[in-house]
Amino acid sequence: MTRRIIVVVAALAVLALVPSHAAAEPDGYTLPSYVDTTLAGGEPLVMADNVHHTLVYTSHEGTTHLYRTGATSVAPVLFNYRNQVNIWTSQDAGAAWRRVSVPGGFATNPAQNSGFSDPDLTQDEGGRIYNTGINLVNDALFSSNDGGLTWDKGTAQCHDGDRPWLAGAKKDQVFMASDANEDSLTGSGHTIFESTDGGNSCSLTGTKDFGDTPDGGSYTGYGKLYYDHRNGKLIEPVIYTNSDGVADGIGASVWNPGDPLASPTLAAKTTLFGHFPILIFDNSDNLYLIWDTDERKAGTTGACEYQPGAGNAPEPAPNHIKMAVSKDFGKTWGAPVDIQSPSNGRVLWPWAVAGDAGKLSIVWYQTTKLVDPDCQPADTYIYEARVNNATDPATRTIEVTNASQRPIHQNSICQGGTLCVANGKDRRLGDFFTNALDSRGCVLIASGDTTQVDPNTGGPLAVSLPIFMKQDAGEPLVGNGSCGPRQAPANPGSPSCRDTIAPVSTLRLRHGGFRRRGRRVFFRGRARDRGCPAANGLNAAGGRVARVQLSIAKVGRHRCSFVNGHGRLTKRRSCRRAILFKAHGTTRWTFSKRLRVPPGNYRAVVRGTDTFGNKETPSKRRNIIRFRMPRR
Repeated sequence: MTRRIIVVVAALAVLALVPSHAAAEPDGYTLPSYVDTTLAGGEPLVMADNVHHTLVYTSHEGTTHLYRTGATSVAPVLFNYRNQVNIWTSQDAGAAWRRVSVPGGFATNPAQNSGFSDPDLTQDEGGRIYNTGINLVNDALFSSNDGGLTWDKGTAQCHDGDRPWLAGAKKDQVFMASDANEDSLTGSGHTIFESTDGGNSCSLTGTKDFGDTPDGGSYTGYGKLYYDHRNGKLIEPVIYTNSDGVADGIGASVWNPGDPLASPTLAAKTTLFGHFPILIFDNSDNLYLIWDTDERKAGTTGACEYQPGAGNAPEPAPNHIKMAVSKDFGKTWGAPVDIQSPSNGRVLWPWAVAGDAGKLSIVWYQTTKLVDPDCQPADTYIYEARVNNATDPATRTIEVTNASQRPIHQNSICQGGTLCVANGKDRRLGDFFTNALDSRGCVLIASGDTTQVDPNTGGPLAVSLPIFMKQDAGEPLVGNGSCGPRQAPANPGSPSCRDTIAPVSTLRLRHGGFRRRGRRVFFRGRARDRGCPAANGLNAAGGRVARVQLSIAKVGRHRCSFVNGHGRLTKRRSCRRAILFKAHGTTRWTFSKRLRVPPGNYRAVVRGTDTFGNKETPSKRRNIIRFRMPRR
């Protein structure tokens, strides 16, 4: 018996010396680094050119991705405007970026590339990279054969349309899907065109991917286009709308070039918050459809306009990032599964990239509060999910990481296109951001970032700036190994928190803050703004008073008559409809006005506004005074 116990103990001691299989290291990412600190970075894409060993990064020029506040300057946007999308290249894995430029400050030859909006990147089998841009109606197509350093081919007029997406195919062959304005073959609608000469010209007619459905609704292709080099097929996501014109389903179109029509298949009945889903395939030709839902609380009204002329939307409810899988290249689809479902935040704008069979990386924006992003502010982070064994529900794993580790945006996110700028909403992030794979099969992320402060005004920048992140921990999506070692960001900059604290102004009553000489009244005082303290991985930002304003009114029991520009009184109206005069100065300010008003009791109210648009709430103790005007 004793001998048996000794043998067992010895065996256990030997097993203790054998290393156990370590758990997979979770994904990790470098902190966001700035590709450029001047040019705009909305709707960015990054791709690795493994033929020429470069990274290529492109973004919207920023002309319609603006945020206009009283202290916002658009001068940098106008100064750099060339009516072309922005392009950068890196030859050291993103440590340094170089603007692509030709004489005149253009990125490429303007005869071959015209359009400030809607970039996209793809590569054909010969190693040629393609990009696109639009200028309201034209879809430009242009290409590079040296890793994005120079762009030698292109046409500024591939076709008239909106929101083009590209898919590189065989050598010098590329497809462009666009919402065509007019086409002699298909009429107006989503159409796929082809170039077979490296982008110098495009087919005059195309293949339509839109039409009616038997239930009285319709469908249209909308979203990133991809070409499968193994089977020679094109895929793109499809949005279905019901007979009332409301989007209520998504699916996928699969097209064999040469066939007269694309072939759409409904994958799921669902709501959709972003403009489009993302559709990708892995190295074993499994298809993945990923989207954000738009749950709302029935019977409520929220703060944001849901549709023009339709009133306010129902309040937002917790929504989801979802995924559906097809193992037969889009013929049939499995039931949707949840990737992320926060109870206290909103998730939006997913993008994805796939590698070996069943391996995906999905990225999205996630807010820190349950808000309607179109008009309600919140801190926004970049999240990433690593999905393994995606095609097998029994063994599928989903690991979620806060990839950005700090907010990349601290305001609302408007999805209303050019109407956002017209209505004073924040459009700086555009409509999407992206991820991709580098030469090792590790994940790259490109996004806009709005946390830099305008050095001239002290307020928010008018546009977002392009940022770049790379996976530096965890396994690659292709092959084995590690994406480490951990790395410091190349150019982290000094991102600042958003100032949400209003300034404080004071009428210096005990030191001549108010006096009257005949019919003229004089005011003076001070104002200060504390800015914001460091928080959530962002630096503190010093406050700056943008302006001080003052109103003078004869106050009745429930209504007010305000002094107007001529020094006379308006008719009685709501006391909230004040007429404001701008004081001279900010931190030390003065104001005077000759009044042509009847005798009586009057009230002066001072309001300060900072460079972030925060407006002061007046206080009786500081900046509201009552005075009397005598008879003449």
